[in-house]
Amino acid sequence: MRNLSEQKKVATPAIALFFMAILFAVIFIVFYLNRFDVDATIAGYRFYDFTDEVEKVDEYDIADGDAMKYIAQGSKVLVKETAVADLKENDVIAFYYKDGLETVIVTQIFKFSETDYNGETVYHTHDLDDATMHSVTIDSGKFMGVYVAHIPVLGTVSEYISAQSWLMYFSLVLLALIMLGIPIVFLIIRIKERQMGSPFPEGVNINKLKTENLYIYENIREFILSSGMTLDKGYDCDLIYLGKVLFGILHCTNGNIYVNINKNFQRYDNKIDRAGYICIPHAANLENAKKRINSIYRAYFMNKKSYAAMPARRKPRPAQRPR
Repeated sequence: MRNLSEQKKVATPAIALFFMAILFAVIFIVFYLNRFDVDATIAGYRFYDFTDEVEKVDEYDIADGDAMKYIAQGSKVLVKETAVADLKENDVIAFYYKDGLETVIVTQIFKFSETDYNGETVYHTHDLDDATMHSVTIDSGKFMGVYVAHIPVLGTVSEYISAQSWLMYFSLVLLALIMLGIPIVFLIIRIKERQMGSPFPEGVNINKLKTENLYIYENIREFILSSGMTLDKGYDCDLIYLGKVLFGILHCTNGNIYVNINKNFQRYDNKIDRAGYICIPHAANLENAKKRINSIYRAYFMNKKSYAAMPARRKPRPAQRPR
């Protein structure tokens, strides 16, 4: 049985890997996903880089019924997929078209739409900082959605790391190695160390105990044995048994002798109760520790003594027929 310190050695990189994986996923979605596929969405949302330069328009210069929108150049814009029928006047919309191999994203303010004589939908829009009307058509599947929010500067970062294909792939791989590779390596090392076992697997290594800790260990060990309980060797610890019931664990951690009682103590506020973690830092604390061990034994384990010591029932042997 491993003590709390040994459990943390495996749990810490596992927890770090979990949170790093979440953070890596967020970074990939924000900076890389729509660089690989402009049509990719997560729950109907997608990002794009805003590269246009927009002027701030004073609200007093905006006519009634119109709307302007300022988005800082180099921002990362979040849009939500919306059906054309659900568009409202003055919604900020985004769509794209192909100019050779380049994808050009257009951000404008929607006014209304209509169907021309060819049955094609025509969108009447204007720029974010100019009320001059435009009539545009959007190819099927190239309407990106309605503006939700924007984050300054992030678009500039995304634009920089994806300026060259090799730089985009290199930065993504490097990020994965740092954020995921390092926790995975530490987790594998810790798991292998745990599987290899302790360098001293048979009980507490008394050869490494300080003189005072050795005195405390021997004293507590004698006290436990004198009570009728037994000790079994564990993983860098001694297991204290009351018959077949595990009473506690005797071990040395961080330079102190501990007796951890195998009991879940409840608190009124549902927080962790450390009453069962009996630390004996000095020989002067021995008597108090013995009193606490005895008190816990009487309160929670006394009724288990008879059951633990009870011999196992044997099946009755079948009667033998006389020969």
